[in-house]
Amino acid sequence: MVASSVFVNNEVQVLPNPYALTIKPRLEYSAYLVDSILQKLERAYAYARDTNARFYSQNEGSRKSPQFKRQVESEASLDCAMEAVLLVQRRLNSISQMDNIAEIASPLISIIRTVNSNIYLILPSVSQELVELSGLLGSIVMDSGSLAEAKFDFKQTNLESKQILAEVNLIVESKIRTSYPNLNF
Repeated sequence: MVASSVFVNNEVQVLPNPYALTIKPRLEYSAYLVDSILQKLERAYAYARDTNARFYSQNEGSRKSPQFKRQVESEASLDCAMEAVLLVQRRLNSISQMDNIAEIASPLISIIRTVNSNIYLILPSVSQELVELSGLLGSIVMDSGSLAEAKFDFKQTNLESKQILAEVNLIVESKIRTSYPNLNF
């Protein structure tokens, strides 16, 4: 662990790096934020899904309307966001050592930013929490990386996050097509 030193009564005392002391509380707060975001996304998604399903079953002729397609697109965006944040939650919960924080959390930042860009008009309050979470994880990654003397490969991180988001999109697209079989996107 990296340390700093300080003079106390003309003696040098070695103190632990202050960043190392704050990583665990920041990870815990990140987990709290993820839980809060998930609750809000789940409520919004359930409402959108129920509203759209009711409309779909009662209005066969209006299913092709542009307004209904936008509503279904909003439902899909919320579902993608929820799936991605669930993945973020699982990844954060898998962190067990200082050495693997940067490796595990780096791709999550890009995922969170992408999710935020997809839902900021739908749920502004969740968007604000996603921005906070992204910044928090960025600081955790940088501090843990500097303590562990990690090397960052942003190209690999971006590829990993794109792959994860592509998988999430396929899952959600399949759900939407199953829920609304006669709707063209």
